[in-house]
This record gives sequence, structure tokens and C-alpha cells, in this order.
Amino acid sequence: MEQYTITAFENDGTVVLNDSFTAASDDEAKTKGLAMLEEAGHLHKGARIVRRGQLIYFERCKLPGKLKGTAS
Repeated sequence: MEQYTITAFENDGTVVLNDSFTAASDDEAKTKGLAMLEEAGHLHKGARIVRRGQLIYFERCKLPGKLKGTAS
């Protein structure tokens, strides 16, 4: 079993979930992590799941004021 860390963010960068859990594989960790996000009500916020510094899952924040197709 490997140790994974899940972190979820509000659009302004505020951390709303920062937890760790164990899973047998990266696929299982992604499934568990998404279930944790859904249970906490943070499924469609910025989030990441990492294992020993390796990114397993990433959902970017929807930043206010950013326009599609802009370089800023």
C-alpha cells in the first residue's frame, strides 16, 4: 500500500481539503480521491492527488477574470 495526499482548492487558492490516505495502486488512489472530493462537496474545484511527489490526478481551478484563449 502506498501513501497518497489529496488537496483541494477554492478558486482564490484557499485550501479546502488536505488529507492523506493509502491505496494499492494509482488507479485505486484516483478512485478513492475522487470519492473523497465528492463526499466533501469539492468535486469540481481545483484538486490534486500525489504519491511521493508524483502527480496522479490534477483538476485546475477556474480562475475568475480569465478569458478563454488569452495568454495572461
